[in-house]
Amino acid sequence: MGCGIDIVELPRFGQAVRRGGAAFLNRIFTSAEQRYARRHRDPLPHLAVRFAAKEAVIKALSQLLPAATVSFSAIEIRNAANGRPRVALHAPAIRPVDVQISLSHSEGIAVACAIATLAA
Repeated sequence: MGCGIDIVELPRFGQAVRRGGAAFLNRIFTSAEQRYARRHRDPLPHLAVRFAAKEAVIKALSQLLPAATVSFSAIEIRNAANGRPRVALHAPAIRPVDVQISLSHSEGIAVACAIATLAA
């Protein structure tokens, strides 16, 4: 089992988005993640919490599979029909893993926690 957590300061993340522009967004987020965020009045918290989730997933996977290298683009944060966040891994080199995540954001921060286990 691997566990990861990450916290993102929204003002700082906003600066990174403004500095990096579309290239930054495209390197970190899938087009579906960007569309999801843009559906909200303020997309920044929704992008920031997904960034935190990807960091948390990478940390959890590094404990479970130390030799695996996972990029941000290989991790996609989706929402189930009931709104619950879930992880889709697009990295064929990673053994089958199940990742559970929890996300939250407020005025100034976004936080995510991930727990990864080898799939049965």
